[in-house]
Amino acid sequence: MASFNTDLSRKGPGLLLRDILSGKDSQVAAVLDVIAAARPDIIALQGIDYDLDGLALTALADRLRARDLDYPHLFALRPNTGLRTGLDLDGDGRVGGPGDAQGFGYFAGQDGMAILSRFPVLTDRVRDFSALVWRDLPGATLPEMDGAPFPSAEAQAVQRLSTTGHWDVPVDLGGSILHLLTFHASPPVFDGPEDRNGLRNRDELRLWTLYLDGALGLAPPRGPFVVLGDANLDPED
Repeated sequence: MASFNTDLSRKGPGLLLRDILSGKDSQVAAVLDVIAAARPDIIALQGIDYDLDGLALTALADRLRARDLDYPHLFALRPNTGLRTGLDLDGDGRVGGPGDAQGFGYFAGQDGMAILSRFPVLTDRVRDFSALVWRDLPGATLPEMDGAPFPSAEAQAVQRLSTTGHWDVPVDLGGSILHLLTFHASPPVFDGPEDRNGLRNRDELRLWTLYLDGALGLAPPRGPFVVLGDANLDPED
């Protein structure tokens, strides 16, 4: 099992699919080399653009199959990255920029997540926490500036917790079910004294603790689970 931030995000929809299909992109080739060398049974990918029909993910799996590494089970949900809100979420006084999406992104689906698996994914039992509004997380710490909600109370009313997504994905290992608790959190930098990204990162990690403690109003997974993804944390800071 593995988790890999591929950094296969592009600045426009369809560009990743183009690069995968071309067979000439050095970055795609490097990603394929890493996965083919590790040969995990299950791999959670971050930094891979999402499209509705899963064309880019399928193309990537086809390239891996040509390397004698078959992942028949592919899974991805629409991420929060690039999901427009019509509000100023980053407090720069403007609306419509990549920082005003639910998660930073120039277009809907940019910089998403996906799972490649040799084992069946139980899609009808997936739990997706990505739509959870940040302020609704128990014990959430929301950013403030001069004692007022940052960037505004209106923004905090719609701001989702997940920068990219939080998924509980059950995988059938043949006799047991393994729950993949996967996510890609916000980097705790690129903000100001309000520490918006740092606080968000903290609560994105806390979501899993609350879920496993049964504090989200849902029964935690039974049996084995693994938390995997990109926590975007510096081990010292």
